Amino acid sequence: MDRSAEFGRWKAQSLSKADLSRKGSVDEDAVEVVELLNSREEFFTTSSCAGRILLLDGSAEGSGVQKQHCCWLLVTHKPCARDDVMAALKGATSEAVLKFEPFILHVQCRTLQDAQTLHSVAIDSGFRNSGITVGKRGKTMLVL
Repeated sequence: MDRSAEFGRWKAQSLSKADLSRKGSVDEDAVEVVELLNSREEFFTTSSCAGRILLLDGSAEGSGVQKQHCCWLLVTHKPCARDDVMAALKGATSEAVLKFEPFILHVQCRTLQDAQTLHSVAIDSGFRNSGITVGKRGKTMLVL
């Protein structure tokens, strides 16, 4: 199968799958860019987050906090007030961890040239920690 057809198959499969994130949908502030990229022939998004503030109930074993196996006391993609954090802390059973996670977007690109073009746009837009990876099966991913 040629690369273009294989990319088309990957894109169709990815876009037809259910959103497996805890929230179950694309963040409101990321919808526009996700839809724009997914509408283009040469790109599709595999993961996104508009950025969020998390307050997590820490691990009782002291092994650190892992998002999959912990209690989320507060999660918001918008600015939060002190009162929101204080109210959420009442649900903590151990030490709480406050985290900020910035915007992130994973984009699979049809070709390395397509990835390089989008990477240039990302860098020019201020996403200076963006990068391109090429997998063993030829999947070209841009992370910004």
